[in-house]
Amino acid sequence: MTKDIVFISLSEEDMSALDTMNGRELLEGDTRTQVLEPSCILILIISGKIVMNMFVFGARQRSVCSSFLGYFCISLALVDFLLLVMISGIHYFQDFALWGVRFTNYHICLLTQIVSHVYGILHYPVVVSAALDYYLTILRSVKLPRICSGLLYPALVLLLWMAASFYVLNSPVGYSKLDAGITTYQCTFYISKQSFYLSAAVVSTVFLVLLFCCFEVVTFVKSLKISTYIQKTVILFSYGTEWPIRGTKRLMTVILFSFLGTWAPLVILQMIILILCSHIPGYMDMNIPWLFFLNSFLLGIFYGIKYPDLLLTEKIILMDPFINWKYSFLAFIDIGQSNGDGSVTEPSPKCLLV
Repeated sequence: MTKDIVFISLSEEDMSALDTMNGRELLEGDTRTQVLEPSCILILIISGKIVMNMFVFGARQRSVCSSFLGYFCISLALVDFLLLVMISGIHYFQDFALWGVRFTNYHICLLTQIVSHVYGILHYPVVVSAALDYYLTILRSVKLPRICSGLLYPALVLLLWMAASFYVLNSPVGYSKLDAGITTYQCTFYISKQSFYLSAAVVSTVFLVLLFCCFEVVTFVKSLKISTYIQKTVILFSYGTEWPIRGTKRLMTVILFSFLGTWAPLVILQMIILILCSHIPGYMDMNIPWLFFLNSFLLGIFYGIKYPDLLLTEKIILMDPFINWKYSFLAFIDIGQSNGDGSVTEPSPKCLLV
């Protein structure tokens, strides 16, 4: 008698079967052709996620350890790698005991289910923590010693992981009923609505800014020029002879162009997900590109709120490893304004978006 392993993605409210993957394991004496097992598919998916993490970390322009979100991204990459090692080991040894606990292929499902639930409930806490971090460092200009931030951020990250894990392990998990007479293992992958609502908020904000600044967007596009500077591609926008540049709409347009210049593909992907109402399991929904995407979005908001009192210090600029916000704000900073490190911003007739 064959044994079916069913992997099912379930939402928070609707516990009906979604995105079912059926696979078969061959028992002794079974000579039928074997398709790729669901556990193998799961290992391949998580391996692909880790490769994506490595690519994103390699593509960054600056360090990621200058903010809370940077430390959390590193911890997420470590958890992904640990999950892959654990489920790969279980799949390889099939049935073994460790420290008095017996592990089988069922634990591949169980571990991934737990991790999916933990990932799924961390979206809001992570965004709120990152927003609080930027509120203190950007809006309130709170300066912590490097040794304090190096201890505070990892401690907060560890606290979030422990709190989420404790909540998941002590919360009941619902399962759908299986057909009688079939020997199966059922894996219910948690689908979080937190990321869905966050994605909807980001896309809605982008469209609202586009509508609010539609005339400025048209003007900027008409004056657009693409060039290279120190082997990097830059986009130049002409502002005329006015210095510094004034106007809330112009500032919002520059922030929007800086954001979309880097994250336009991910914005389009979020739109497709929202339109199709796609169900993405928690172990894939929480990923490094998504966190860096939210990081740039939050920084753009806080930079805009802080203007015109924004000081382009090194700590402020290094918070985003992908967007060089300094060139976006140069044309909006008074030439007599100190950058906080003793230097003074030099004027330029252009605004550069790197």
